[in-house]
Amino acid sequence: MAEKVKFSVSIDAELGTALRQFAAAEDEQISAVISRALEQYLDDRRVIRAGLRAMADYEAAYGPFSEQEMAEADARVAALLEPPGEERRTA
Repeated sequence: MAEKVKFSVSIDAELGTALRQFAAAEDEQISAVISRALEQYLDDRRVIRAGLRAMADYEAAYGPFSEQEMAEADARVAALLEPPGEERRTA
């Protein structure tokens, strides 16, 4: 079992209420919910940082992305993030 470390943090009251309700509904301890959420957050941030570094490296080698390339990338990300079965919204 991994070593445990105790933290004390302050969060908005509404977030605390939502956290308690979620943990109760899932029949889990609050610390387990927070641990999973924090692991996911840190993993996501690592991926984002790696992607930003890759974009900076690409631009350093080949020049800045064109507006068309940026629009295509935005559309691709939007398609990946849209919930299944929902039509895509356009601005």
